[in-house]
Amino acid sequence: MGATRNGVLVAVDIGGTKTALAIAAPPPEANGAYLARRRFPTPATGRETLDTLLAITRELAADHAVAGIGVSFGGQVRTDRPPHLKSLVVPGWEILDLRAEFARAFGGAPTLIANDGEAAAHGEYVSMPAGARRDTLAYITVSTGVGGAFLLNGRPHRGRHGLAAEVGHIPVRPGGRCPCGGTGHLEAYASGPAIAQAAEARLTNARSSLHDVIRERGSLTAKDIDQAARHGDAFATMILGEAGTLVGRAAALIGLLLDPDAIIIGGGVAQAGDAFWHPLHTAARLDALHPTEILPARLGPDSALRGALELARMAATELPPK
Repeated sequence: MGATRNGVLVAVDIGGTKTALAIAAPPPEANGAYLARRRFPTPATGRETLDTLLAITRELAADHAVAGIGVSFGGQVRTDRPPHLKSLVVPGWEILDLRAEFARAFGGAPTLIANDGEAAAHGEYVSMPAGARRDTLAYITVSTGVGGAFLLNGRPHRGRHGLAAEVGHIPVRPGGRCPCGGTGHLEAYASGPAIAQAAEARLTNARSSLHDVIRERGSLTAKDIDQAARHGDAFATMILGEAGTLVGRAAALIGLLLDPDAIIIGGGVAQAGDAFWHPLHTAARLDALHPTEILPARLGPDSALRGALELARMAATELPPK
């Protein structure tokens, strides 16, 4: 174990729709309890998002030094080159050096970055009771986008380019334009925006309480559809069930390829009710050759932020000299 820098830890979760930031006490006190936290709608560009993050971090850290920063990023994080970020939802990250900008702003504080799937997997892993911890995990995040991560013996498996577990781009059905430009990918059908778009496109001839939402707001969200399904709306139940079925098939495929101790599913869409989860479990059982435990994220929507805190703790712990 190396030395630990003095100061607070900064955890950041950058999503396509929402961004969260939290400040925590330094190790060994960093156990998931936050001194302060903030959430805001993700701005339209990477530059605006980063500027907002820098300003809020200065505000929340106040007079404290920053020991380490951990970032969960909702997009691709290449590890085969200097930190290279790409979001399919928020443009402009490709030209930014997030590590360098945080270091300049906070006295050289080190930053570790992982995609949101890996960060959430870390968050779920460290939150498990020691006796119940699963060392080989697959994580699927279903939110504004669809992503994932593999932990093998508690350590992330990133692949040659850092792009392993791009679950959202598993082909699941012909058609369906994905934000990446491809077709038929899971993200084209099961992400929050895709679920909302499917409902809007097919609502015209359906009997559904969602007509009232359209008249009031002009558009739908996946949360609207979940709420309608929880109140017995058959159309909403069908739409969510189709998405859940495809996530279940993807989970079964991961089970066949990786044979993990468990598959954890989190993200905003995973907060949906039985209309999403029952078809998911049914599809996973039908397509699997052996049972794999499929669990909802213990931390709910906070998995990635908790994982970012773990990254910040790791960043603050200096490696011993070679």
